[in-house]
Amino acid sequence: MKKTLLVALTTLPLFANAGLMDSLTDSVTSSVKDAANTAVSGAMDSASNEAIKHALDIKEGGSNKQAVKDKLGAPASTKTEAGLEVWTYDLDALNKASPMLAETTKTLLKDTEAAKKNVVIKFEGETVKKVELTDKAQG
Repeated sequence: MKKTLLVALTTLPLFANAGLMDSLTDSVTSSVKDAANTAVSGAMDSASNEAIKHALDIKEGGSNKQAVKDKLGAPASTKTEAGLEVWTYDLDALNKASPMLAETTKTLLKDTEAAKKNVVIKFEGETVKKVELTDKAQG
């Protein structure tokens, strides 16, 4: 009886710790997977932005408002944000006007994703400061 009680008292903490370790392992695994997915998503967004800029032939720090307007036409909307003039273009509309952009978009995004995207161009004075692909929901 004493041996049984001794065995029970010494093994019980091992079983409790095993459950704790499983929980800890699951938590760490989940965190690592989330971090990896975030990193992949960020890399894809960055690659998409670069490909879109290349397809549109708009250079940050080099292109100006008139060159953008000549290539893309009038923006769907304009606003001022943090002292920068911001022009927004619907990606679907641009794809119809530019076969090179349409092919780039088709390679990078599913049709359903492309319909949810805008090309946003921010100007500092007359010069393009930033070109980026954004979700329409972001404004």
